[in-house]
Amino acid sequence: MKGQIVMARPLDQNISKTAALVGCSRSAVVSIYQKWSKEGTVVNRRQGHGRPRQRWQRNRRATVAQTAEEVNAGSDRKVSEYTMHHSLLHMGPHSRRPVRVPVLTPVHHRKRQQWAREHQNWTTEQWKKVAWSDESRFLLHHVDGWVRVRGLPGEHMAPGCTMGRRRAGELLWAMFCWETFPCGCYFDTD
Repeated sequence: MKGQIVMARPLDQNISKTAALVGCSRSAVVSIYQKWSKEGTVVNRRQGHGRPRQRWQRNRRATVAQTAEEVNAGSDRKVSEYTMHHSLLHMGPHSRRPVRVPVLTPVHHRKRQQWAREHQNWTTEQWKKVAWSDESRFLLHHVDGWVRVRGLPGEHMAPGCTMGRRRAGELLWAMFCWETFPCGCYFDTD
């Protein structure tokens, strides 16, 4: 339940909706989210019981071995990779490949927002006159290196969970509009 509260709040769910979603009071949602915001955890530990958990800055691209090494650096208590792996599983971040997205500059962001504002009130008839296109790039010589990132559910597009892409390869481009069949073109971009 606590994990659901922590994940629902950043997804623009208000306090009442979050409380109804997980089946608890609004005050519980507020206190749990405040605890997460201040302490980075929602786990209640009684003072003095069990080994204290060590905290570290999250590096989403770090392997379990690198994370264990970072935690162990400068400490007389050592954490095994096995313990680190299970701790990460219980904390909620799941390991997956980063989502590949185009590298966008601040200029790109401004132009996209400007375009969206200019077209937000278009009618269906206006959109019928637009020719849509899409492209897919196929990388023939790209080595993915098995890069993995860790993130909570719903964070797959967070900046730390994505990786920019700028590589040459094969390109397939297609165009379609309201009244015509799609057409496609193949480009060799090497």
